[in-house]
Amino acid sequence: MPQEKDSAFRRFLENPDCFCDLFNGALFQGEQVLEPYMLEPAAEENRLQVPDRHGKKRTIRRYRDAVRKASGQLQYAVYGVEGQAKSHYAMPVREMLYDAMNYAEQVKQLEIKHREQKDLKDSAQFLSGILPDDSLAPVLSLCVYYGLEQWEGPQELWDMLAIPDEFRAMRPFLANYKINLIQASEMDPQNFRTDWRLIFSLLSLAGDGEGMKRYIEEHKEECSQVAEETFDFLCEILKVGKWWRRKQKTKEGVVDMCLAFEQIEKMAEERGRVIGEKQGEVRGENQFAVLTEKLLTSSRTEDLLKATKDREYRKKLYKEYDLL
Repeated sequence: MPQEKDSAFRRFLENPDCFCDLFNGALFQGEQVLEPYMLEPAAEENRLQVPDRHGKKRTIRRYRDAVRKASGQLQYAVYGVEGQAKSHYAMPVREMLYDAMNYAEQVKQLEIKHREQKDLKDSAQFLSGILPDDSLAPVLSLCVYYGLEQWEGPQELWDMLAIPDEFRAMRPFLANYKINLIQASEMDPQNFRTDWRLIFSLLSLAGDGEGMKRYIEEHKEECSQVAEETFDFLCEILKVGKWWRRKQKTKEGVVDMCLAFEQIEKMAEERGRVIGEKQGEVRGENQFAVLTEKLLTSSRTEDLLKATKDREYRKKLYKEYDLL
């Protein structure tokens, strides 16, 4: 269930070491830029009031999976994480809204402070609600994709825009927004110090049962002492099933994954079969689309109609047009 995956993901990120390691390993090549002692709680809900068509104010609420403040020497920064089990075809807009709402909230808090202190001096400052030397804390967001197939959604706002040829001159002036997409196939597990190393290693082997079995056997020490939060998260994203979770014995919050590598292997093999079937379906659809175009171009509508019903005749046409 999607909610169970989300809950397992959030529980895993409650560990400060795992939260920091995600950013350090995924963005900073393992450099320890973010440290657990820097972290402070932050509101996971962002709110923004906007007027509706009748002029009444309406509150928009958005919730992040995990967000923390990190204190620096002079200023803090905001680190946010959103987990995705499936490709999201509007993710750039969604992430952009999260960040914009956070910045808007920071401006609002500055306005409140200055109006309480009554230190706004001229019309420009009253209009803005802030002073020229005010600054905002930077917001850095990650989209962690833990699905078992490759991400299919856009990775930046420009990927979603349809710009007509007559308006192409506007492109250099359009603001863009790129998401920081984190997916296992693009991660180097050696950049991570926590269980993210195990998670990204196993995710990158989805569909390869022998590969998963070999990895667990080669990392027995690591896989025999897995934190329960990590184990729960892996159960959800690898789709192993609750029966596996119930069978495993835990001691002092630790799980031995080596006891269940056969189940993991079977799961991976099944996943590989499903992925292979899906790829085959896509190839078949593309193949028939090309055949359809060729038959219509040749005005062979009767042959096309027959091909939709007769598999052998369809194969004959594939050979005729050299599509096999």
